[in-house]
Amino acid sequence: MPVPELTVTALDRAAARLVDSGTGPGAAPEPVRPDPGERAAWDGIAAGWARTAPADPVARRLVGATVDELVAEALRAVPRHGTRPDVEVRLPGRFARALPDWAHRRRPGLSHRPSTQLAVTAEILRTWGWQQRPHRLRDRRGRRCVCGALLGAVALGVGSEDAAERAAAHILGELRHRGWQALIGDWNAVPGRTREQAVELVTAARGRALAARE
Repeated sequence: MPVPELTVTALDRAAARLVDSGTGPGAAPEPVRPDPGERAAWDGIAAGWARTAPADPVARRLVGATVDELVAEALRAVPRHGTRPDVEVRLPGRFARALPDWAHRRRPGLSHRPSTQLAVTAEILRTWGWQQRPHRLRDRRGRRCVCGALLGAVALGVGSEDAAERAAAHILGELRHRGWQALIGDWNAVPGRTREQAVELVTAARGRALAARE
């Protein structure tokens, strides 16, 4: 029985459904409205607070850590693998890149998150190249559009198709943040678009995925 495969067009539309329905990555939660009675109680407490700064200069110190401690804390916030994907993927060479995805297909690592898929997607665009025709997996030279590169990561065994839809939603979410209201493929096809812009977009989307712990 053939295994259904996600197409470039279906991936783009799935991302749009996730983002536009408000169920995708970064969807804003319903604001919590305070109870009027609790708000009045807190207002009364706040009214009794002293509003003058303490006279002791030591008491006004906002940072109580040493420089070394602050540096160590900052480094803990950096992803363990830096800007590189947290998985080693050896991309096929310049001739093999034009082969169909089934020729590259490997046993999937379903535990890989969207952020990992996006890191590999950026590497595919750098190494295999980028092409401008939207909703086309690759051209004759093996170069890919943004969604095609993301599906290439899935074919290489990095994550699942469900995770790829979340990764694509992060890309579209980044585009929405920049004011783009159409699909990823439409952005990909804009005259004058470059590979560097495509890589930068995917890298920014990975930052959104990491911030969402995905």
